[in-house]
Amino acid sequence: MKLTKAEIILLLMTAIWGLTFPLIKGAVAYVPPFAFLSMRFLLAILVLSFFIKPEFNIKNIKWGLIIGFFLFSGMACQTIGLMYTKASRSGFITGFLVFLVPLFDYLIFKKKPSLFAILGVFFALIGLYLLSSPEGGGFNIGDFLTLLSAAFFAFQVIFIEHSTIRYNGDTVVYFQIVSTFVFSLIASISLEKWNFRFDIPLLVAIVVTGVFATALALLMQGKYQKETTTVRAGIIYSMEPVFALFFSFLILSEKLPEKGIIGGFLVFLGMLISNFKRKEISQG
Repeated sequence: MKLTKAEIILLLMTAIWGLTFPLIKGAVAYVPPFAFLSMRFLLAILVLSFFIKPEFNIKNIKWGLIIGFFLFSGMACQTIGLMYTKASRSGFITGFLVFLVPLFDYLIFKKKPSLFAILGVFFALIGLYLLSSPEGGGFNIGDFLTLLSAAFFAFQVIFIEHSTIRYNGDTVVYFQIVSTFVFSLIASISLEKWNFRFDIPLLVAIVVTGVFATALALLMQGKYQKETTTVRAGIIYSMEPVFALFFSFLILSEKLPEKGIIGGFLVFLGMLISNFKRKEISQG
């Protein structure tokens, strides 16, 4: 399909999301995971403060806290999971949120998933089985935490979709980021020893994830996604695990076994099929 200017920008944004997987995996070698999240979201708050003027009222703050809890939980599980699994595998498993969203949406709001979503789940389950088979690398604690993060991200997507329709979208997003920072800081102070050291890989990871993958991505998504169709946007977002695989190979020299590659392809295929009828927001 021929890409418009808006779609090219969304594709570049998706590439940045894919880049975050190997960068975060490298960063947690220098800093504990919750401390890293604190720095990432603090930087995102500082950047967003130049573009968003939040409306302070109880409902906006309440939904920001609720959604921020799910975003924090997803980010925490994903970041800790990257300490135990490959960044390329994490990218594909995180993509499972594309299928969990319609499932949870049905369970909570009784919105029936489309036939394409069900078919996408079928391909994805086969793909995850191949990824987690012994020949595909085996299913480890990092994979489990990443899969759990996909569930949290799915709840975050559902609740942000329903809350931004009823309330000020920019404000809800802003307080979501603020609450994620607060939860991360509390967890870091309570559970971690601050004996980390700053180095170039850590600084790069903080800047890329905080400025580009969080603050800038939210702004660009809000501005340009409305200029394309939901189907085309969904397909573009489905490229995230492919970019994760590419950058993981380029930066970390990671390679998936043959069964893992086939499994990853099936997960990606499932994402494409499920997006024929529904748009979902990816995380990274």
